[in-house]
Amino acid sequence: MPRPAASAAATDPRCPSPALPPTNGPTIAGLLSAAPAPAPHGATRLWPGEPLLWSWGPWHPGEVRTVQCAHARLAAIGQCLADEATMRHDLRRAVQDGRWERLTHWPGAYLLLVLQDDGHLTAYADPAGQFPLYYGRHGQNTVLSTRARTAAALSGAAARPDAAALAAHIVCPAVPELTEGRTAYDGIRRLGGGQALRVTPSGDCTPWTYEDLAPDPGTRFEDSAAQLRSALTRAVILRTDTAPRITSDFSGGLDSTSLAFLAARTTGRPPLDAFVYHHPDAPAGDLAHALAHAEHAPSVRLAVTRGSEDSLPYSGLPEHGSADQPDPAAVIGARQQLRLDHIARGGPGIHLTGEGGDALLAAPPSYLGDIAATAGLRRLLSDGRALARIRQLSPADVILRARCLARTPLHQAMSGLASHLDDPLDHPPQWADAVAWWPAPGPETVWLTTRARRHLAELAEERARSTDLVSPSGPATPGTRAVLCELRTSAAVQAQFTSTARASGIWPHAPFLDSEVVRACTRLPLPHRIDPFAAKPLLAAALTGLVPDPVLRRRTKGDYAAENYHGVRRSATQIRARLLRSPLADLGIIEPLRVIASVERAVAGLAAPFPALNRLLGADLWLTAGASGQERS
Repeated sequence: MPRPAASAAATDPRCPSPALPPTNGPTIAGLLSAAPAPAPHGATRLWPGEPLLWSWGPWHPGEVRTVQCAHARLAAIGQCLADEATMRHDLRRAVQDGRWERLTHWPGAYLLLVLQDDGHLTAYADPAGQFPLYYGRHGQNTVLSTRARTAAALSGAAARPDAAALAAHIVCPAVPELTEGRTAYDGIRRLGGGQALRVTPSGDCTPWTYEDLAPDPGTRFEDSAAQLRSALTRAVILRTDTAPRITSDFSGGLDSTSLAFLAARTTGRPPLDAFVYHHPDAPAGDLAHALAHAEHAPSVRLAVTRGSEDSLPYSGLPEHGSADQPDPAAVIGARQQLRLDHIARGGPGIHLTGEGGDALLAAPPSYLGDIAATAGLRRLLSDGRALARIRQLSPADVILRARCLARTPLHQAMSGLASHLDDPLDHPPQWADAVAWWPAPGPETVWLTTRARRHLAELAEERARSTDLVSPSGPATPGTRAVLCELRTSAAVQAQFTSTARASGIWPHAPFLDSEVVRACTRLPLPHRIDPFAAKPLLAAALTGLVPDPVLRRRTKGDYAAENYHGVRRSATQIRARLLRSPLADLGIIEPLRVIASVERAVAGLAAPFPALNRLLGADLWLTAGASGQERS
């Protein structure tokens, strides 16, 4: 992996440590004020001689890279895979012509920070949103950090959770417009995927969208496939060429298995160690595919990570959480740690995951609304009938939903959300329910207190009346909006997994979330990217000849529902006890007994909203960590 382009400055002994709780995870932060703020204990200056931003914590080699030239300096935080000469050359060009956004097109994915000599600081989050920036105010000063908790501590907001944002996170995760960049900390905002922030020397902040990932109607399928092939192979090669050790997930599905085969072709050190997870008592269906694909691939050495009772979901939930923001994956922490321990036995290194592939390349049900609006009745009938038959649904109902969606503007959908919060679905949302701008709220909505539900409905009504209501990509169709929402969620999942893996010496990388891979996929209009008769046709066209055909033909996904039911039965007593003392109830967000009633349904094997339960428990763990002052990387 690339090494840092410039070493961090030594700790400045003249700067006393401020009275704020230092984070245990690696962090870059700053308190932008008229007088340079003192650095926290153990911190270094991000740029030598420049007191604006600090850096501290156990970064991976190459995770923070800095270069500078006359009149500007730059930092790339995350996975910037450009060589140092390119970084310096492009920075000099940007100083001359003002085209700073060119610097977001290097290979990899990263948060970009640019400080000009006139004191203006500009931040660019990567298009997917894997490397965000958090910001807020402290009196007349602006605080910035790569971690929300640090920004909250600097601003004095660490003890003030945002109850509305937490409630929306639990029951409306597919409607980011509802809380517009708010975080779980009151007053702390998130600079997300494709967004930029300019901070003046006086601390004034101006956010905007620099990369909306809007499709280009003139793009051809063949061109997009070639661009994806180039971007994805380059993403893998740049990692295998320099990483001391590289491993990969190998689920037998399209995404991770394709990456593993690409890495095995380029690593130069075969065989590639690849890993598939399998629980013998609750099989997800991945193992047979993984074994079949690996059997005839001598360049891949497959290892099976076998689950047990102790690795089931909800097992061994800690007393306090560990995430910077509420993390739904906290409930599968035991499984994640089992996987990481297995990978780490061979030593530290980069580990490839397929995160992002589904978001970019699979078909959200709402794409049928795009078809109805732009591709004509014949295409709608063909796709609608095919998808309905695959799922044993009424074709007429699916097609009618699509035509209704095509005629529904976003503000009307937001107004409908307010009504649905008062009258939610009586079942977990199904595939057909997602032929909409977003799935209507499900039975988990009744977990909220009347006050919390009313507050969310008022937010939805307010947003419906807003003249600036837009989707995350600006004016967009329901399908393209859904893709971006899934992409942002996927990026957040990968970011948290990267944080979890740090203690094991493993650095997870998700090439599908690389900026140029994301651009190559989203440039092609969604109706041209999807075929109901083929799984991820754009990926198959891009990787034909590089990845075995049987891998590219798999249409199924691993199903972990059986593990969820086993896990909730095993840990029901602990879950009930946790809910009865949950700080979410203290904040007036949930009625614990209503949540427990859903848990009892799950224990009995009935349909239950597991994703919402996972989000709720992740928020509970996060709040208990804040109350105790504990957090780890």
